[in-house]
Amino acid sequence: MIRKFFLVLSVFLLVSCVYTEREDITALSRMGGEGKAVITIDVSAMKESGFSALLPENELFSRLDRVSLELAPTGAGYPLPLSDWNVTGTANGLLSSTEVGTLLIWNPDFIRAKDGPRHYVNKESGISAGVPEDGIVLFTTSDYSDAYSALLKDPVRMDEAIYTAMTDSLAAIYMDKPETLPPLGFDIPKETVAKIESILLLFGEGDGCFNLYGEIGMDTEGSARTLCTFLRNLLIQEVRRSGERLDVKALSNIFTYEESSVIISGYKLSYDNVSALLTKEN
Repeated sequence: MIRKFFLVLSVFLLVSCVYTEREDITALSRMGGEGKAVITIDVSAMKESGFSALLPENELFSRLDRVSLELAPTGAGYPLPLSDWNVTGTANGLLSSTEVGTLLIWNPDFIRAKDGPRHYVNKESGISAGVPEDGIVLFTTSDYSDAYSALLKDPVRMDEAIYTAMTDSLAAIYMDKPETLPPLGFDIPKETVAKIESILLLFGEGDGCFNLYGEIGMDTEGSARTLCTFLRNLLIQEVRRSGERLDVKALSNIFTYEESSVIISGYKLSYDNVSALLTKEN
């Protein structure tokens, strides 16, 4: 899933000069809202991890520190294909407004927008992109002026505890009151999705795998118990298919529930699991 959106950023492949690094990633704290998904990736940490091969190999990613994306559904259905989500995001790192702007001016696929903050529009894909400040690339598949205001000017909307948890992880996903979900590789029943209040998934590096932690808030304790049972059964089926030893007690501790929240503790995702998800076309 994430790899698809990395391709949006490839228009900046030719950035070649080194500039002062910016640490400002506060645009992430302005992302989100009901029904939207927020994804952030600590590119710097990923480069140093055992999963660096999951990142595209190009000049752009050698200069990036973090990529954050906000996905807003534009259609109905579940799961909703990625083509039916608007994408707005930021890339932070060693990026210069002058250099990137010059590249876009001379790129025949882009035209300078006449209105709003300085930015450029890809004539074929409709992606708009600009560098509002050195170190920050802003891109969107919707209106650039709206994205500029929302991510750089509007008040912070993300809870500080959620923001901190996401920025302390290799990668993280957050959704508030999702109406639908992107394809995740397994299908939570639609009627269960309708009862989800929030999703926070945090990815850290384990022993040759990603360790997934997080919390899924449900509308009632009964809904949390139902989702917890569903996830446990999926995990048991996966272990049985792999031929590994089945330790039901240990597996049951990975998904637990407390009141109306499902708690995820150390669910292991292998390199192959994550790679298959990132390269999946839908």
